[in-house]
Amino acid sequence: MRTDDFEKRYSAEREREKSVKSGLMLLIMGMAILLPECIWAQDYSGQWLGIITESNNRCEDLGKAEPGEYKLTIVQKDNEILLMENVVQRPYRGVINPKAPRKVHVQGAYNVDGGYVTEMVEIVFESNAKGTGHSVWSWSDGYYQCGGRFKFELTLIRE
Repeated sequence: MRTDDFEKRYSAEREREKSVKSGLMLLIMGMAILLPECIWAQDYSGQWLGIITESNNRCEDLGKAEPGEYKLTIVQKDNEILLMENVVQRPYRGVINPKAPRKVHVQGAYNVDGGYVTEMVEIVFESNAKGTGHSVWSWSDGYYQCGGRFKFELTLIRE
């Protein structure tokens, strides 16, 4: 009799342990899915190589968005981000949305060739070392206006 009671209690205890372990595992998996992505947000600061893969330039002789490679510097502090092409060093500023930290929007505006360029850039970071993006920009001198767009890939060179 005692052996049967012991086996029943032992079996019931094992079933409870399995239930608790399964419940904890489901709880942990549910939290991982439901928690905002910002917990895993990366710091994108560093030197990056940008390669323009597609370009459509409707401004003759402006030299904007020429296909090729460009070195960029990205500086991130908290949710603010600054992107700067290393040669002409024009700043593009933005804010990282904590709900979608891998999708970054920056804007830049500067004078060039007797006019004013405004540009909006969107980057999607696939990892902390790779990203893709596109830009839409326009130039105007107050009378004439033109613009273009381009797509690019980013690869981290060094942090």
